[in-house]
Formats: sequence, structure tokens, C-alpha cells
Amino acid sequence: MNHAIILAAGQSQRMLSSTDKLLIKVANHPVIYYSLAAMNDHNLIDDIVLVVNKFNKDEIKKIVKEYNFSKVKLLALGGFTRQSSLEKGLQALQELKPKQNDLIVIHNGANPLPSYDEISQAVQEAELTNACIVGHKIKDTVKKIKGKTIKETIDREDLVVAQTPQVIRYALLKEAIKNAVKKGIEATDEAMLVEALGQKVSVVEAHENNFKITTKEDIQRLKFLLGEISRGFRIGIGQDSHPFSTTKKGLTLGGLYLEDEKKLEADSDGDVILHAIFNAISQAIGEHSLGFYADSLCKQGKIVDSKKYLDIMLEKIKNEKLEIGNLGLMIECKTPKIDPLSKKLKESLSKILNLNPKRIGVTATSGENLTSFGAGLGIQCFAIISLLEAKIQLIKKTSAKKTPVKKAPANKTPTKKPVAPPKKLTKKSSKLPNPPKSIKKNRKPSNKKFTSKKTPKTSSKR
Repeated sequence: MNHAIILAAGQSQRMLSSTDKLLIKVANHPVIYYSLAAMNDHNLIDDIVLVVNKFNKDEIKKIVKEYNFSKVKLLALGGFTRQSSLEKGLQALQELKPKQNDLIVIHNGANPLPSYDEISQAVQEAELTNACIVGHKIKDTVKKIKGKTIKETIDREDLVVAQTPQVIRYALLKEAIKNAVKKGIEATDEAMLVEALGQKVSVVEAHENNFKITTKEDIQRLKFLLGEISRGFRIGIGQDSHPFSTTKKGLTLGGLYLEDEKKLEADSDGDVILHAIFNAISQAIGEHSLGFYADSLCKQGKIVDSKKYLDIMLEKIKNEKLEIGNLGLMIECKTPKIDPLSKKLKESLSKILNLNPKRIGVTATSGENLTSFGAGLGIQCFAIISLLEAKIQLIKKTSAKKTPVKKAPANKTPTKKPVAPPKKLTKKSSKLPNPPKSIKKNRKPSNKKFTSKKTPKTSSKR
């Protein structure tokens, strides 16, 4: 049999958050849900021991019951270290009476996306070799340093970044832990325990999406991979068109003034690009069309600068704590030629919208002269825009008063804080994703009562 031990007893100290990282919801499910689903729904896993801490125990117990993770047979309270939590998990496993040749599949609760295939490969390899882990190959150049100085370059061909699951024969794992306790070894993963015995550990390649949640940036990466969309996300489509004047010149387009091009007939400067952007933003936030605002401004205040109209919408999204994500423009006309103007249009719009030019797309067509715009009688513009929740920037206010600087005593010299060594980087593998079968929105709650000991087998349908 193959018994999984999921380690979920960590304190999430590096997250710098009051919420346990395993309980943070991503795509409507807590992080631990995905780790549990990956093991619970794998055909090579027979049962699961879940190692928790006293703070998250009740919540995780509810999750197991709510999503009917029927292979979770036991809950155990972990220790202060990974190794001690593993020992607690093995002690709890005794109730299931494992055999010496059984395989123990140890997995981090904070690794939510192990692929089905890599779990299979690790188990199958451990059947042959007694111990196997999954890991990422390193593709960057790796340097060994001392202080701020490089000591040597390490051959990356022989390096991997270890992940979980790590699969070890039960008898071997018990011996490895006994040896570590005897020698005072505090291992950071299970493979290290086996290595200390002088035993070999096999490695299979981890999927690129199998990574450990450690920081808030990792949570953002998980959200991206699972397709979570911010609640503040909005999208709008706008359109505007004007005919050319038969007598006047001086075209305004995207804030650019082209004095040799025909002017567009309009009460304002006729800037079809800014007008289309106005309508797109207004649609995204549920406001009115351009004419609702512009007509009165033109007649009463004689304001003809389209940038002034657009300022109305930019102020509205600012008040709603939104910002522009990206902008796409589709322009139909025969003249002027848009492609040669594309760079200047992006630069102009970048200044007006305070948006990176790389987030502005400008395409054009003549429509094969099938419309009046393609025939050269005017210009039509479509705009599509996305709005996102604005990033909050904290600005410290400084007092105008000068504070006298205290001089250090003559017999003392200030000390510098030590500089932390740079963190190692991990790289991704190139395999296609093969997500757990059970990452579904339609899991149905179970009516079975869950206990911290054995639970009766229930249907795997959730």
C-alpha cells in the first residue's frame, strides 16, 4: 500500500501575514484544498495522514469534511520542525498498521499543484529504488559565495531544486529518522534523512507548476495559474467615428495634431481615438456615452479639446480606485496611414492615460474600401479597455521641521547591519501541465461525520 503524509503544520512565518497560508482562498478554494485533492484523487494513494497545527486544525478538519476527502483517515498535531512533524505523522500512521515494504508519500501542504504524472512517476521509481523525490532542474548559472565575493561556479548539470512529493519505503524511512535522532541531524527534507544513511535517492523531474507557497508573491503566482480574476476587473468597448471636412485641415488623432491632414467634422476637435477611449471607460464603469458630457461642455464652455472630456472619465476611475490595465485600438480609415504613426500615437496616449506604451495596442485597416471609412470619407475607431484595482502606494509624510542629528560618542563607531546573502532562484521544467482531476467547482459537501481517527470509506464523487 501507499500511504500519503501531508505536512500542514507550518507557521507561515515568511508570509508576513496573520492568516495561515494554507487557508488563504485562491480561485474560491483554500490552498490546502489543492494539495489534498492531488493526493486524495490519485489512484496510487490508498490513504492519507494529515499533520496540522493547533491553530489550523479545526479549519482543515472542516475542509476535509466539506469536500469529502475520503482518503484522509487521520489527523495528527505536528511538531516545531518539519522533521518532528514527520515523526508525529508516522506515529499516527501506526493505527493503519503499515507494512515494512509499504511506500510513504510525503507531501507539503504548501505545494498545491503537483501533477498527476509526477506523483505516479515518483511512486513507481520508489518501488524500484526505495526512495525517490521530484525536483526542478536548474537552468541558471549558480555561484558559491563567501560574504560578497564569489568563491566558485558550481556545475548546474548536477543540481536540482527539491520539491515534494518525496516517496520512501516505510522501513527505510523509520531507520533514517532513528539515525537522524541519534546523530542530532535536523533535516530540511526527507531525502536528506535517507542520504545521511548513505542510501541513494532517485529523482524525477517536477512539473513547472509544482512549487512551494512561501511568500505573498507565490500566492499571486498561484492565482494566475488557477485563473483567478480580481473582483475589481472591468472591461469596456467604445466606438466613435467622424467624416472628414471638405474644406478644413488639421487632424487631431490620439492627442497628436497633424496639420497637413484633413480635419474631422465635429463640435469638438473630433479626436475619434480619445472619444472611443472615453466610451470604453464609461461602459466599463456603467456610466453614460460621450455626448452626455461633451455636448454641454461644447455649447456652454466652448471646450473643444477632447483631452478635457477624457479627464472626466479618468477622474471617475480614480475615485473608484481603478486603473487602466491595457488598451486596444482598431482604426478604420484610408488616410492617414496609421502604421507609420503607431509609435507616436502610443507615446501620446501613454502621457494622456499615464499608461506604459507596451500596454497600448494600435492596429488599423482600410476595410478594402467596403465602407465609407475605407473609401477615405472619414475615420472610425473601436477601443477596448481593461480596468484593474489600483495599487495602493503608501507615501510617508515628512515633517517640515528639521530634526537635529545626534552625534555618536567619540569612543563608539556605528556598526553596519550585515547584508543578507542573495536567495537562490528556481527554474521551471517544460512539461505540459497535468492538473489533479479533482480541481473542480462542483465538489459536493459530504454528510459523513469526520473524526481525527479512521473514517468509513465514502464515494470519491464530490
